[in-house]
Amino acid sequence: MRLSWTLKAFVSSLLCWTLLSTAWAQRDSSLLKSFRHRAIMYTDLGYTSSPYYVDYPFTSQIDHLAYKNNFSPFLAVGFAYKWLSFRVGFPIIGNIKPTNKFGKTSQYNFGFDYTYKKIWFDCEFKSTFGFAIKHALNWDSTLSNQLPHQILPKAYSFNAMVNGWYFHNPDFQMSGLLGKRAHYEGQIVTWYLKGSFNVFGSGNSAGPLIPTQLAIPTQSVTQLQRLQAIDIGAIPGLAYVNRKNNFQLGGWAGIGPVLQLKSYATIDMSKTMLGFAPRFDVRLLGGYTSDERFLFLVTDFDNKSIRFDQLHYRQFFYSVKIVAGYRFPEKKAHKH
Repeated sequence: MRLSWTLKAFVSSLLCWTLLSTAWAQRDSSLLKSFRHRAIMYTDLGYTSSPYYVDYPFTSQIDHLAYKNNFSPFLAVGFAYKWLSFRVGFPIIGNIKPTNKFGKTSQYNFGFDYTYKKIWFDCEFKSTFGFAIKHALNWDSTLSNQLPHQILPKAYSFNAMVNGWYFHNPDFQMSGLLGKRAHYEGQIVTWYLKGSFNVFGSGNSAGPLIPTQLAIPTQSVTQLQRLQAIDIGAIPGLAYVNRKNNFQLGGWAGIGPVLQLKSYATIDMSKTMLGFAPRFDVRLLGGYTSDERFLFLVTDFDNKSIRFDQLHYRQFFYSVKIVAGYRFPEKKAHKH
């Protein structure tokens, strides 16, 4: 069984978070320093990659297909003040990888979040258009060593999600972990329960998603043009933040099952099934934050999967970005 680097990273992060939980900080609301009443301007620079993989015993030599997008760096500008918060992002240059090898990719995403009492809600939509199947030379003789990948300009992936995070420790707030609208004055850790609703999948609007050279006539799943899933679940985990000498480190890690309604479609038929799937979440961030300025390195990892008997589809969205911002002084009330 293939153990990917992402799974290794998750297991390591979860073990680290478990060890951190032994140093449970005292419940003290004064740990959180909020800047809600100060105008905050920030910018972030980074990239988001959204590869997906299909595992199936197509032949004795080929059992793994890797679909990679040609990502672009993104620059975003954000503003926050009291209840108002928004962020606008746009690509700053073209695709990073050579387009003759990986094709052209377009990415779109937007989202928002808000807090109600002890629950933090997170809503987001991500979509990617344009993929290449790596090392397609292994089954397609029309390719060459110079151009070894099969380009699928109409292939796509999407992910729409709504999450609600319940933090057991009433002094733990997501704004303090993210570090823009608040930060912590010490250490705090809590277990959480994440309610998750997702709609995700992939497809190819111009033909089959799996190369025709690998399709098996008696197995309809190898001829699919699209597959998707709707799932819902509750994922437990641990969240941790520690700040010392203006340097803050934080993040979360969780794992749990989801109930999944999954389907795939070919040109002639479609099939729908009900089942369970594993879900794990990892996010890490760290950097500098004073009362006026902050600078963070943020990594975010989102993994989802669908299984139809021997076919296993895995979808990943991961991002790396640098976030920097300034908190303007709070306006003082005029004395009469």
